[in-house]
Amino acid sequence: MKILEKLLLTIAAVTLLAGCSQNKTDNSKATKSTNERTSQVTTAQKETQTKITVSINGTELKAHLNNSSAAKAFAKELPTTLSFRDYADMPEKVADLNHSLPTKGMPSGHEGTRGAIGYWSPQQRIVFYWGTEDYYEGIHIIGKFDSNNYRNVIRNMGNNVNVRITKE
Repeated sequence: MKILEKLLLTIAAVTLLAGCSQNKTDNSKATKSTNERTSQVTTAQKETQTKITVSINGTELKAHLNNSSAAKAFAKELPTTLSFRDYADMPEKVADLNHSLPTKGMPSGHEGTRGAIGYWSPQQRIVFYWGTEDYYEGIHIIGKFDSNNYRNVIRNMGNNVNVRITKE
């Protein structure tokens, strides 16, 4: 009788382990499938971003606008030339748009992160962040610089500088 009980327990344990192994395989297939979908979405988003060139004092910086409502509206205005200046003692340069951009579907605020291109909705300005700014309601990130030298170029561009922004 003891041998029969041990045999049944062994069979039960093997069956249980086989079931767990099958679940593990199924989970990794599901994870792989989810990762593939995420990769496809990320690739699709990159393909629909608007590539731009920002010309500052003879230097061309590569950048892109994201898929937000404000970025899409701004992209329709390109090419454009805006006059950028220092803003207070902040790590950013600003240019007045003199009109609003839609922010539907965007967060109500954000941090101004290094290398970001933002839209400051309360005063209708485009902002180039060469450093990092605290979170504020009204900051909407619409793009990002891709060129490695953006920080030095933007930080040292001077005041009241005409900047040409074009689509690639």
